[in-house]
Amino acid sequence: MQRWTTPKPLAVPIAFDSVKRIDLEFVNVRRDAGSFTAFVFLNAKDLGPEAGRDHDRFAGSFSIFAPSECWGGEGHCDWQRGPASDFDRRPPHHLSPTNISMEVTDAALRLGDPKRLSVTVHAALTENPRLKDGVLRFDELTVLAYA
Repeated sequence: MQRWTTPKPLAVPIAFDSVKRIDLEFVNVRRDAGSFTAFVFLNAKDLGPEAGRDHDRFAGSFSIFAPSECWGGEGHCDWQRGPASDFDRRPPHHLSPTNISMEVTDAALRLGDPKRLSVTVHAALTENPRLKDGVLRFDELTVLAYA
């Protein structure tokens, strides 16, 4: 299982007493390494590897469904390839990175009045959950708050 924690806590962008909803957004999550599930925890730096949904800092989970190997022809799984021409009307590649938004309002409310959120993610491939590297890959994590 891969463990990832924010290098520094993320600031909640508005005053907590006016918050109606808080989302975490994982930007450009890669999905070319196979299917995996990620468990997300808030302000839980001393989290053990056995932590799950019943942990008091559990905020939610998300799953990515993707093939672990390519069965197509040459270039089939090359998501960075781009359109063949200006007139290429095909939809985006099925392995293109995607954004994952998850609501964490209830978990944040259980913390009291957090000015900053530290996020810890446990992610594991569905086929080989003991693999430690390369499961969760993304460009940026942001906190969105709505009044």
